[in-house]
Amino acid sequence: MLPPEVESVELEAGINGLKQQLHQQLRASGYQVLILDQNSYDTIWNQEIAEVGGIYDSGTGALRRQAYLQALGHLVQRVSSETGAALVVRPQLVLRPAELSGVSAVWDGQQRRKLTKGAGDDTMRHDGTTVGLSVGISMFAPSGEFVLSTHGGASLPFRLNLETKRNEVRSDLFSNDKEIAEGVALALTPFHRA
Repeated sequence: MLPPEVESVELEAGINGLKQQLHQQLRASGYQVLILDQNSYDTIWNQEIAEVGGIYDSGTGALRRQAYLQALGHLVQRVSSETGAALVVRPQLVLRPAELSGVSAVWDGQQRRKLTKGAGDDTMRHDGTTVGLSVGISMFAPSGEFVLSTHGGASLPFRLNLETKRNEVRSDLFSNDKEIAEGVALALTPFHRA
């Protein structure tokens, strides 16, 4: 397993819980799990980026998608070769669209109650969209070939504060291991069916 990645700094607090839950749930399913340490990953990834001449266009700063995919494929091949891995897992914590209806939001197989501060009973009806925090998992064969990508909804990272009229990052976002555990279980569901 590669070190988990996060979409934004606010999500870094969830990295250890994500690693722990993935390790625990994959082992419970009978898999031997090795987690590549961050320093080794950074070294290998930087070498592969250099090998393809960089992953960003020097003139525009745009991602060179083909170079990125080539570097990622080589990274997976090296990790597989050095560890004997039959599958390389790349976990992420990402923000994904969620549909609001009434007091709940639904996304990536998850349904959670939308939290509102300053609404008396802490609830308020909403319709529309918001973002949900999901566990993203990409899996690769030892050859570097992409196998599967999946997401499992974990939690709603924001609470609407009616007093300030702003969405605020929940102060208790990663205090409940159950939310990340459910996101991991949902994300692994297609893998267990394969």
